[in-house]
Amino acid sequence: MDIYLDTANEQEIEFASKYGFLAGITTNPSIISRENREFRQIIVDISSKINGEVWCQVTGETAEEMILEGREMSTWGKDIVIKLPMTEEGLSAAYQLKQEGIKVNMTLIYTLPQVVLAAKAGVDFISPYIGRMDDHAIDGLQFIKEAKEIIHQMHAETKVIGASIRNPQVVVELAKSGADAVTMPFYIFKKMFASDLTNIGLKGFLNDWNQYQSAKKSY
Repeated sequence: MDIYLDTANEQEIEFASKYGFLAGITTNPSIISRENREFRQIIVDISSKINGEVWCQVTGETAEEMILEGREMSTWGKDIVIKLPMTEEGLSAAYQLKQEGIKVNMTLIYTLPQVVLAAKAGVDFISPYIGRMDDHAIDGLQFIKEAKEIIHQMHAETKVIGASIRNPQVVVELAKSGADAVTMPFYIFKKMFASDLTNIGLKGFLNDWNQYQSAKKSY
């Protein structure tokens, strides 16, 4: 399962750049709006620091607007993925961009019929919003499993990436359920490192080592 971080913050990107196993960085208009910098420059900077894909989302409302935005954004870095909303216009734009060799992701996927259409269009990724589904009494993890089954039966190559992650355990469950990828906020990524038992164990090792070093001086 690939791991992406959902962020555009400079400090978080700098931290993430130390971890070569990350598949890339995903953004959306809400994330970009929190940064006091120009959109294109944000994406260019992220692409220069991250050895992986950088995802950026169109804001146009018509297929024509989305296609133009997608073409332009695809030039902003070495490995750009264009995010489009799962709408009639968005899917039309996605299909055209795919014909031009541009990677695309359909975001805001909430139903299995949407999965069928996205897979048929040959998009590279779909992003079900797990947390938002759970908020509305839809089993997000079960949705991932069913989406994967549909894509397999259709012999499509579309990858399923779990988004809207609320806690580290969801990441574990996604890995168990066979999700192709997950994208998470930076604070969730940081939490995945944490364990009180790890801290206690490390403290014990260091205390024992320091005592050993002190004893050596008396030999």
